[in-house]
Amino acid sequence: MIIRSIRLRNIRSYVDETINFPKGSVLLSGDIGSGKTSILLALEFAIFGVMKGVLSGSALLRHGASHGFVELRFSLGEDELVIKRSLRRTSNGIIQEPGVLIVNNTVFEGTPQELKARVLELIGYPESLLTKSKSLIFRYTVFTPQEEMKRILYEKKEERLDILRKLFNIDKYKRVKENALNYVRELKNKISVLEGKLEVLPDKTKELEEYSQQAGMLRKEVEEKEDSLLRLREEFSEVKKRFELLEKELEKLRGVEKDFEVKKAELESFMRRLEERKVELEKVNSVLGELVKGLEGFDITKADEVKQLLKAKKQELRRIDEKLSEINSRKAEFKTRKEASELIIKKIADMDVCPTCLQKISVEHAREVNTKQQVIIKKCEVNLARLDEWEKRLCERRRRVEEEIDNYIQGEKELEAKKVKLEALEEKKEHKKILETNISELEDKITRSKQAVEELKHELEKGEDKRKEFKKAKEVLEERREEKERLEKLVVEKKTRLATLTQIIDKLKQELDKLKQDEKKLLRLSEVRNWMQTHFINLIDVIEKHILARIYNEFNAFFQEWFNTLLEDETLSVRLDEYFSPVIEQNGYETWLENLSGGEKTSVALAYRLALNKVINDFLSTIRTRDLIILDEPTDGFSSEQLDRVREVLNQLNVEQAIIVSHEAKMESFVDSIIRVRKQGHESKAYQT
Repeated sequence: MIIRSIRLRNIRSYVDETINFPKGSVLLSGDIGSGKTSILLALEFAIFGVMKGVLSGSALLRHGASHGFVELRFSLGEDELVIKRSLRRTSNGIIQEPGVLIVNNTVFEGTPQELKARVLELIGYPESLLTKSKSLIFRYTVFTPQEEMKRILYEKKEERLDILRKLFNIDKYKRVKENALNYVRELKNKISVLEGKLEVLPDKTKELEEYSQQAGMLRKEVEEKEDSLLRLREEFSEVKKRFELLEKELEKLRGVEKDFEVKKAELESFMRRLEERKVELEKVNSVLGELVKGLEGFDITKADEVKQLLKAKKQELRRIDEKLSEINSRKAEFKTRKEASELIIKKIADMDVCPTCLQKISVEHAREVNTKQQVIIKKCEVNLARLDEWEKRLCERRRRVEEEIDNYIQGEKELEAKKVKLEALEEKKEHKKILETNISELEDKITRSKQAVEELKHELEKGEDKRKEFKKAKEVLEERREEKERLEKLVVEKKTRLATLTQIIDKLKQELDKLKQDEKKLLRLSEVRNWMQTHFINLIDVIEKHILARIYNEFNAFFQEWFNTLLEDETLSVRLDEYFSPVIEQNGYETWLENLSGGEKTSVALAYRLALNKVINDFLSTIRTRDLIILDEPTDGFSSEQLDRVREVLNQLNVEQAIIVSHEAKMESFVDSIIRVRKQGHESKAYQT
């Protein structure tokens, strides 16, 4: 794996910066806090995304920024890859958005988890380590943050050993052993349970024999009772046939009884209806007499004559009203003319000057106007008197016409009443005719019904012997049915008991079969338990110890080699104990790590780190990050002489790309390229030299 470039947009102290990484040794140089480590954290974020408890979005997204991203370009062998991951600030916090992975110009878009799975598959990390160790391999082979480089040295020995087991994927042997022990314990429990179950095997065998004997005896009794029941059923069938034959004859007799009751009820109904019709006919005759008496002297043609006269009088009344209306109109006209002339006379008498021509009115002119208007007034009065006289005569005539109309209306009402009575008379006559017809029909029906009732009554008297024979047959049938049902019930009870015994026997057989299977299972489980205890668990221990020994030998050799390269001191030596803990000897005596100087501690940590890197890359052959190593402040506390030895370390690393983060100026002479990081205000910038 070779890093080509990385772009940081709103990541920590970077606003928008692209940093190119050449092959060979590259130094990230800058003051403490300038933003060097931010580049490495962004690189780790690009590969793995946000990691709970390790790398959070809030630690990456620049304060005040709502959106940011990291775009990493790198190569894996012949493949060129680009990965882009984004962060967004929301009301619920900072979230990681879907990202993009480009492999040789083939674009894949996916969720952060899908992206991580693709990348880890590409860089060749074992699938078994992806979920349980997150970026554990990356942290111990490629990049270890400055503050975590010494942590593994101070871990408890059991925890350190567990970390190494995970790194080398040999913790599976520990899990296999633990699972094997758990399985053995589970087998012991199962064996104990099976032994408890098998204690009842003799009792169950004896119980099966006893129930089988009872079932045999009961089966014989059932066969005997079924033979008796068969004979009884045949006898019952013969009795039932005779009973059914009599029942059919009796059913016919019941039909006759029913017909008799129907005919009897029908006769009573006819007689009752005949009486009702006769009473109704008497009432109709009485009403007819009264109607005929009330219509004596009635002539229906007079009604039409009265209607014509009434119509003529109404038309005359309408003409009188029209003339009266005309008189009132003319009277109003003459009154208006009279009032206009009187107004002119009054005005001319009060005026001295004409309002139109503004000339003085003469006495002669005034007199002439007065005379003319008096003539008009006189004519109007004469006409009004004549119209009043005419109106009086018309009003008198109108009163007489109204009286005549009232008389005609009263006469018309009386004629209409008699007309209604005449219609009622015709209706009653028709009703009388219908009643007389009904009475005649009912008398005929009564005659026929009486004859039918007598015939049915005679037939019923003849069927009394059949009733007695049917009653006797019914008693015999009930006796045979009760006897049959009693025997059937007894057979059912015995069959039920036999079925219960059969179920018990079947259940016992199943239980015995299962117990025999459990017996075989017990034997098999015992063999497996013995094999697991005596062979398998010991074999796992041997395999694990063999692999750990191989790792230990290589790890210890590389650890001592790197330490001696970093620190040339004959009085100070290191080695690993059986828990892979560093053991320091000074002047032939063991001493504590805490007793060493700062540079010596860093030398131990760096040697341990480089040795671990070498061993992991050797043991995990699928890893494709072996060409890259990142050292974060690896020279903390080093003397000038120790810094010189770092040059030799870099030459011996034999990797295509080594990225070193350091603020030591002397380191610049040891590397092929330098990227200087400076922070101005709150923004970091990278400069390549």
